[in-house]
Amino acid sequence: MQALGLVLDDGRDGFCEIYTPLAVAAHRDTRLLLDTWRRLDASGGFIVGIHIPSRSLVSTLGGLSLYEPVDGGRDFRVRLAGSSLLRRFGRDIGGALLSQVFDRSALGFHKSRMRQAQRCGTPFLYRADKRWEGQPHLAFEIVGMRVYSPDCRDPWIMTGQALLAA
Repeated sequence: MQALGLVLDDGRDGFCEIYTPLAVAAHRDTRLLLDTWRRLDASGGFIVGIHIPSRSLVSTLGGLSLYEPVDGGRDFRVRLAGSSLLRRFGRDIGGALLSQVFDRSALGFHKSRMRQAQRCGTPFLYRADKRWEGQPHLAFEIVGMRVYSPDCRDPWIMTGQALLAA
């Protein structure tokens, strides 16, 4: 599908993502999210509805997504999907389960990182290279971290993605 001059993945065969773990955030938006999260985590935790949305994080809002654990973390429901996720997934993933967003091979990668962050509080950082028919298409830097639900009872996962220059 093509919208606003962008070619989007409309579920056709030929699209895949390759994931590369990163040690350091390079994009300013992922650095901002990670720095803000570290500061808030050290003082009690990052809480949805209190610390986000936030004016200081306005540049990151389009790339944010929030995931609520379902069935003890067997899956995760997308509670919020920023507008830039449309570019990555070719559709609005809001309300979907993680298992409905990723194929079987990618699902294990994502769920393992999210569960680890949920349990241990350790953020994750990786590069996702989206390819179409083997050719580079888009690249994103993605950071994920444990945040707390608005009632402060449950650990959720928040990710931020930033489009990288080709």
